[in-house]
Amino acid sequence: MAFAESSLARQLPHGLTDMFFEQAAIKTWLEAVLQDVFRRWGYNRIILPTFEYYDALATNASPQLQEEMYRLFDREGHILALRPDMTVQAARVAGTKLYDQPLPLRFYYIGSVFRYEEPQAGRRREFTQAGVELMGAAGPEADAEVLALAVAALQALNITRFQLNVGQVAFLQAILSDAHLDNGALRRLEQVIDRKNDVELQRTLAELGIGGGAARAIRAIPHLCGDEGVLEEARRLSTNASARRAIERLGQVYELLRLEGVAEHVILDLGEVRRMAYYTGITFHAYVAGLGFHVCNGGRYDGLVANFGADMPAVGFALGLERAMLVTHPQVDIAPQLLMRGCAHAECRALAALARSRGLRVEVDVLGRDEEALIAYAQARKAHHLVSCRGGSVYLLHDSSGSRELGREELEKEIRSWSC
Repeated sequence: MAFAESSLARQLPHGLTDMFFEQAAIKTWLEAVLQDVFRRWGYNRIILPTFEYYDALATNASPQLQEEMYRLFDREGHILALRPDMTVQAARVAGTKLYDQPLPLRFYYIGSVFRYEEPQAGRRREFTQAGVELMGAAGPEADAEVLALAVAALQALNITRFQLNVGQVAFLQAILSDAHLDNGALRRLEQVIDRKNDVELQRTLAELGIGGGAARAIRAIPHLCGDEGVLEEARRLSTNASARRAIERLGQVYELLRLEGVAEHVILDLGEVRRMAYYTGITFHAYVAGLGFHVCNGGRYDGLVANFGADMPAVGFALGLERAMLVTHPQVDIAPQLLMRGCAHAECRALAALARSRGLRVEVDVLGRDEEALIAYAQARKAHHLVSCRGGSVYLLHDSSGSRELGREELEKEIRSWSC
């Protein structure tokens, strides 16, 4: 038993991973870039708890997501859950604590979420989401801003070959307004539409008792994918005024994206109906060339905030950082820019402080290596510069230019010339 316990202590549970060195640096770079983009678009950070009461996190969640949530009990017997995403949490904060603030509310977040699902490329059972929520704005301008911000975020990560498949779940909802499907039947129909199997779709419609103009429109939905020409065909297939309004709204969003200069990245796809249960308007997934799954998804979710208090329209998206790491390869440098031999001179400590004050990564040897061992260590760590104290105010500088003896003032001048 002791051996088994010791062996288990050295492993991670299935679906988790450690990151270190270059991978950790790349992820940190992604987080910093995205925070800067979100900030420049006027979004403020919101920091949310890792777990909450299960009932709150399960609000409007699909049955599948509810099954994937990690649940636990507190000492009072309440059911808690690790957050599976952060949109519901942001909605809770807006509805219970920020309903009296000037609108709209613009938030961004970066943090871990947890889902008990089978691990796959770029997705573990703990993964990182970076996302935004725009709350308190119901018009197409808000939809277009969030879509344009998703484009800006992907571009900032040096991802160039991508597209946003933008759908409108309100169109399908309007077509089905007279069918009175329960949630299970609606989820089943959405899954069949997503698979784009015409035979299966026709059979499912028959089994659900959907015929006439509604059936014709739904059979066409998987094939309504392309540019603005899709909108005209959808208008022709609309069975009621609500369906036409949904398409008109999608057209307005597309025109705003054209004015923003990002429509080239957008594909109108009315078959884009995969959704969290709370989506009510536009939905979208971002796909990158060479990757078989989306890196970003979002949509409009009017009505979710009302579950927690004040009613408030909202739209947002979340981007998976681990998936983004599969398609962006920034050049990160984790090597020390200055490696210094440790010594007891205050002047040497001041030189390290000077370098750090200029933003340089500085390591001071704490293992008491002699000069030969320190040179070998610097080479192994790929340090940019190595400095050894020669006594007094004389220093030996090793770098790509060779080895040079410098006085203190000369070395300070050298340090000020190095870029961080």
